Formats: sequence, C-alpha cells, structure tokens
Amino acid sequence: MPKITYEKVTRNKDSSFSIIDYYNPYFAAPLHIHPEYELILIEEGTGTMYVGNFTKPLEQGDLLLIGPNLTHLWLSSECYYKPDVSMLSHSVYCQFDERILPDPQHRIAEIKPIYHLLHESLKGILFRGEKLQEAQEQFRMLIHQNGFEKWMNFCMLLYKLANEVDYVCLNSDEYVSGNAGYNDPCIKNIHQYLMQHYQYNISLADLADLAHMNPSSLCRFYKANTGRSIFDYLAEIRISYATKLLQNRHSGISQIAYDCGYNSISHFNHQFKRITGYTPTEFFHHANQEFST
Repeated sequence: MPKITYEKVTRNKDSSFSIIDYYNPYFAAPLHIHPEYELILIEEGTGTMYVGNFTKPLEQGDLLLIGPNLTHLWLSSECYYKPDVSMLSHSVYCQFDERILPDPQHRIAEIKPIYHLLHESLKGILFRGEKLQEAQEQFRMLIHQNGFEKWMNFCMLLYKLANEVDYVCLNSDEYVSGNAGYNDPCIKNIHQYLMQHYQYNISLADLADLAHMNPSSLCRFYKANTGRSIFDYLAEIRISYATKLLQNRHSGISQIAYDCGYNSISHFNHQFKRITGYTPTEFFHHANQEFST
C-alpha cells in the first residue's frame, strides 16, 4: 500500500475556508489525509478514485465530500503523465473545518441536516441524482465570490447537499470505527498543537504535558491510535508546507527550511527527500515543469 502523507492545508487569512480552481496535466497529490473536510468536483480528467477502502473509475462531474482524516487519492490515467500530453486535469475543491458552522451544542434545528451530512462524510460521500447538476453549478459560482456572500452561499450549498441531493456513502461504519484513532480528542489536540507550532522547536515533553501523560506513554498511545510516530507526523506537516513554499518560491531553500521549523538544512534536505522522493531543488524544478506544461 502506498505511504499515506499528511497535507498541511493553508488558506487566506481573511477567509474561513479555501476554494481552489485546480488545473494540472494530472492530479498530482499522493495518497493523503488532512483534518479538514473536503468537497471536490472533478471537472476534467479520468483515472481512479481511492477513498478509504473504496475505489471506482474517476469521471467528469464526480462530486464528493471527504471527511477529516479519511485517506483519498485521485490517480490520473497513464496517458496524462506523458511529456507531450495536451490534456488537462481540472477540479474545484473546498477545504474547511466544522468551525465554519455554529457549535452543534447550540442545537440549531435548521442546520441539523448539515451536521448529519458531515458525520456521514467520515465514510466518504459521492453525490448523484437529478439535483446533482444544480449543486455543481452552485459550487462553481463560489470561485468568483468573496466575504460574507461566499460563506453564506457555501452554507446554502451544504444545506442543499444535505436535503435535496441523493448520495451514497463509500465506506462502512466498521471502516470508520477502525479509523477512529485520528478523531480521538487527545490526538486531535496534539494535531492542533502541531499545526499551530510546527514552525518552532517542539519537544516530546511539551506534547506530553499537553496530553497529561508521561513521554513514553504518549508515544505508545499515539502509535497505537495512528500507526506512526508523533515526529513522523510533524515532519509531514513541515514538509507539506515546504512544498507549497517551493511552488511559489520567493525565498532561498535555507530560509524555507527555517520557516518550516528546521534549524539544520541537512536535516531538512534529508526529511524532504525521505517524504517526497525529491531533494528540495529537484522538487522546485519538477513543479515548475508541471505548471508550465
């Protein structure tokens, strides 16, 4: 099975969620997870979708809602990877967390269906039916909107998806139960801390204090719930952010390493190569070639 990588989701500081109109010769993201929800519409491109344990051919018009920490991958067909390809892969996607809505403890009856939809998305959702096209159009319109209008219309889209559009869940309740470690409150607190402080020096003692455990107990607990070490997870957060900085390179590699929490350039280079398969310089040139094709 391919290695699961962590995606560090970034967004404009003036917006509570991001809308991306994505074009590339092929869908480039590896098999990955992130703690945000993701709504994605496939506009162009063929291949295979992988959502948890579910696979199916990737088709134009597919609209999916992916819950937090659910593994997913859009694998383009082989023809899209040829050097002289003229075809494009195109998607529109939105990444957001539950804070975009009022706290469910406030029990606002009118948005209860949206919370049910978000809960179902932990299994992965594929939308379908006669109302699908209307939802696709509403989603596309968000690309050109800003501020309160964008937030309000996004909430209206979620309400439409919850109440009017047919959908099917892609994985079983048993799969979600087996994936529940990432949603443990202690694990979520650790992940939130890592995402807020990954640019700084983070010690195991700091994390143990946060979790109210001794360091060795925390390491065992985290490994048992996620199947990886805390510092492997932290490295993936940092390198995910580094790849975004390299794609929009306005700083030298040493500065990017420092901005991602590394004081040693050699350690940064080693971790970058281990996680991405490229050196930072190779990644920069590879990404440049993709987007100029």
